[in-house]
Amino acid sequence: MTDTVAPGTGIGGCRDVGPGETAAVSEVLASDPLVSAPAAEKLATSGVVAGADGRFLTLGGPERSLVFIGSSVLPLRGDGPDLHALGGAVAALGLGPMSVHGRRERVAALWPELRGAWGEAREFRGHQFLMTLERPVDRTLIPQGVRPATLEEFEPVLAAAAAMYREELRADPFAVGAGIPFRRRVARSLARGRTWVAFERGEVVFKADVAALAPRVAQIQGIWVHRDRRGTGLGSGGTAAVCAALQDRGLTPSLVVNGSNTAARAAYRRVGMTDAVDYATVLL
Repeated sequence: MTDTVAPGTGIGGCRDVGPGETAAVSEVLASDPLVSAPAAEKLATSGVVAGADGRFLTLGGPERSLVFIGSSVLPLRGDGPDLHALGGAVAALGLGPMSVHGRRERVAALWPELRGAWGEAREFRGHQFLMTLERPVDRTLIPQGVRPATLEEFEPVLAAAAAMYREELRADPFAVGAGIPFRRRVARSLARGRTWVAFERGEVVFKADVAALAPRVAQIQGIWVHRDRRGTGLGSGGTAAVCAALQDRGLTPSLVVNGSNTAARAAYRRVGMTDAVDYATVLL
């Protein structure tokens, strides 16, 4: 049967994963569910075949090495030489530059080849942690008014998302494509019910996005609190609200935080989250 035949090799022996390798990809993702959540959502939604929501590359088969390319690059398996080769294959696709993230050692192995094609990183965040909540959230932390935003609330949510982007990434979200890609991402998250907010006097004071919904794990990102409400517990309370909703769906909440962001790490610890994975992100 043709669906059991792997695609032919491409750049440096690297190739797209084929439909006959679905079980192997699934096994790799299941072995590291916290890190692989974005890839696991793609697999559950549209399978392994390359499409608008991403693609998988391998050298020697998924059991040996695997990289997922969605809106960013996520190395999932492979030793140093394999990831070096896969970095060259990712660069040759002409999709970048884009951010790279994942387990710290895998990002370090993949990035040098990409750097040669994409140039120096705007920032290399090599001391991050993927945190997770393994116990039931303390629901007494949850403040009133934290809820999924609606598409009709696009403009105030866009303003909050842009503020978070400027503060966290130190860049202008409207600089690329006249802001159209950024606006589309915000609108898509709203349309899918994945942006959580709290409002005060018509203004967003808390925002968080559910970036990935995998069969077992959810990843939260873009957590932001209005400057006037920082230090009041809204960050931990809002995060607790999102975590509770995810746990109600049988999912393990997770998020990535900079090791240097002591205030954020303390807030997430108040929710009950703990460090689970040494992480790194390359921002372009």
